[in-house]
Amino acid sequence: MCRFLEVNSVTPEYSSKTTLFSRNCYSHYNLNNFITYRNDRMLKKLYFNTFNFMFKLQEKSILIISNEPWGDIWYSKHNWAYELSRKNKVLFINPPERWSFKDFFSCKIKIEKYSDSLLSVNYNNRLPFTRFEFIFQLNELLITKALKKWMDTNDINNRIFWSFDPYRFSNPKSFNPIKSIFFRVDIFLLKQREKRLIKNVDAVIVTANELLKGVHAKKELVLSHGISLEEFNSDKDVEYDNNYFLYVGNIDHRLDVELIKKMLLEFPNEKFLFIGKKMDTENELFHDIFNRKKYDNMILHGVEHFKNLKHYIHKSKACLVPMDLKVHGNAVHHHKSLQYLALGKPVISPVFNDVINKDGFISGYANHDEAIERIKELDSVETEELIENRITFAKQFLYSNLIAKVEQFLN
Repeated sequence: MCRFLEVNSVTPEYSSKTTLFSRNCYSHYNLNNFITYRNDRMLKKLYFNTFNFMFKLQEKSILIISNEPWGDIWYSKHNWAYELSRKNKVLFINPPERWSFKDFFSCKIKIEKYSDSLLSVNYNNRLPFTRFEFIFQLNELLITKALKKWMDTNDINNRIFWSFDPYRFSNPKSFNPIKSIFFRVDIFLLKQREKRLIKNVDAVIVTANELLKGVHAKKELVLSHGISLEEFNSDKDVEYDNNYFLYVGNIDHRLDVELIKKMLLEFPNEKFLFIGKKMDTENELFHDIFNRKKYDNMILHGVEHFKNLKHYIHKSKACLVPMDLKVHGNAVHHHKSLQYLALGKPVISPVFNDVINKDGFISGYANHDEAIERIKELDSVETEELIENRITFAKQFLYSNLIAKVEQFLN
């Protein structure tokens, strides 16, 4: 097993000390005195050709297996699909549609075109009751066969299997890929299907060290969340007055509602804008804040397309990541933190254990009192230099840089 915590870009360097390209390289390779300078140049050319044929994420057909459907709400898998489609053809394989009796007889594959190089793929399961392992395996076999036949018919070749879903298509070899990757971005309990997928892929990539616990793969890479270059500027206005506190993400049980209530009461003259899909939860305080509308300074915007979020971020005073760390899987930053930093915004967040949690750029807190204090001190600590430093910090996580690291890792 190989484990990489970080992979730097490969840049060949040639100097008089480089053995392979030394004028005296024949003495190291036992070629006697027949090697000439011309032969030395041929060796250089051979090296360059070898280097140029190294694996690249270009002109490939990439199958993104997602546990979240394509739509306005984007997570890591949607962003990766979008960025990889710049130089590849990407098939975004959605979760299966609701099963009905007629699905016994065929697997219907429906394609929705996002762009010329990014297609959203919908399909139905052939069999019901896939929670039973035997039926699940048989259904997988039938679906894989149908998808592969469709790809063969439509000349979708040179395939890369790239899964974000721990519970589907655990035998990637059935798609005949040239590479297979499991990208683990969520902390699920390691169940048998995920273990089987990890065993069968060429490599596992995770966004935090915590996600490697219990994982035993052929190759492992820790890679941060990414950010698109498009997220570094905003040229549109929004319907709200400037200088609100902003949260972007699902509005659900993972939020620290006690802290949110304290913020609303401590700063009654500040507006708190929450953008995202509201889920149901049995927490009474959650209902007070988000359903019963007890607080006038809370604004619920609803869902907004991912590519429009930057305009709301640009107009905000600061961005919030009010996650409850007691909830399983909440101990690492979300990719939206990079969107906040890309526009120079202060990020008020619990102290997470990952590379995005950079002192000076993330206003981290260890408890509720510290979170309130971070808001109070904003006006006194914000400077133009700090804003520019946040933007510079975020640029190191550009998807172009992350893709280069993945390319080297897979070689």
